[in-house]
Amino acid sequence: MMSSPRIIDDLIPEILSWKTWWSQDLVRLALVSHSFLFFVRKLLYAKPSLHSFPAITRFAATIQSNRQLEHSGIIKGIELCPTGGGFGAKEMHAIRTILALKGIQSLFLAGDLAISAERFLSCVVYSNSIEELIIDGSRSLMAEPLSACARPSLEWDEVVAHRFSAVRRLRLAKLDLDIVPCPSSSSPAHKLQLMDLVLDDVEIIGGTLPWLLQYTTTLKHLRVSGEFSSELEEHIRLVLESYPLSSLHYQLRSTPSPSWNLSLFDLDSTPGATATPAPIRSLHLEGVRVDAEILRAIHACCPSLELLCVSGRCVRLTREDWIGCLTSGLFPALQKLGLPEGMLCPPFIKWAVSLDSEPGLVKACSSRGVRLLC
Repeated sequence: MMSSPRIIDDLIPEILSWKTWWSQDLVRLALVSHSFLFFVRKLLYAKPSLHSFPAITRFAATIQSNRQLEHSGIIKGIELCPTGGGFGAKEMHAIRTILALKGIQSLFLAGDLAISAERFLSCVVYSNSIEELIIDGSRSLMAEPLSACARPSLEWDEVVAHRFSAVRRLRLAKLDLDIVPCPSSSSPAHKLQLMDLVLDDVEIIGGTLPWLLQYTTTLKHLRVSGEFSSELEEHIRLVLESYPLSSLHYQLRSTPSPSWNLSLFDLDSTPGATATPAPIRSLHLEGVRVDAEILRAIHACCPSLELLCVSGRCVRLTREDWIGCLTSGLFPALQKLGLPEGMLCPPFIKWAVSLDSEPGLVKACSSRGVRLLC
């Protein structure tokens, strides 16, 4: 009698890697056999995303009833984004249970948990394993918060920096940030391993950005976006003066006044400071007013620039200006150049012909060995 065909267990990982599976499909596959269950569980629980307090409570109960989940290290990341209230002692216990999991490398807090987010960060037991930390207040602003007057916020101090010293990527979005400096008489026991910092519509209500970064010497990538303010620009400029960034992405979502001048690259803006070129190799400016004078300031500040990408409707440079920039020898290390789709006259006028079809510009890029990104 012939035995019924069966799938070789070694092929199960290959089958699961063929495509991106929906959660419902993975649940069905988990019921096929214990072998499928072993591999499917790793996918299902790799990074749970919970969007309500009842879901958080049920997931915590699952963890407590299945110690294999709690101690196996299957869960590598967690997203907690509850909104709509219903927060009490039962829900707080569930949150503590989840944040006590061992081996979490990525933590995402949003919704009501982005309100005074430091309260929930203190519940993370194995904080030294967190390499990516994201706190997003946008979902709190769209839903009814815990309190009618509560706003998404984070207080960053020496304790938080110490506990999350392994974080390599920090993203904060749509919240108020209060940065408490490390006392001058003390030195942090553990330096932040931070390499990538993203601030999206963050209002710094206390302290300065370098105060947050005083705990790290490894920062390489900074991305800042939001509404224009001179205070925001000052924070970025101070970082440029103090840290050897490799890349900067600066995006404005509102048009500054006509009298505004970009001061990020003013080497002599700090009285008594020594002008030291920044080692930036990649620069993206989006929604920022750029003219010939600003280009020269960027050249003086960032002589090692390899990628320059300028976009938005505030660029006051003609095609001839860009050609002149290339033929004059600005940015000697430049390898890639991204240009906007038009110029601000005013008003904003799109190019009649695509820049990658402009013979003079193509020739100028070719002679410099620069790849034109359009």
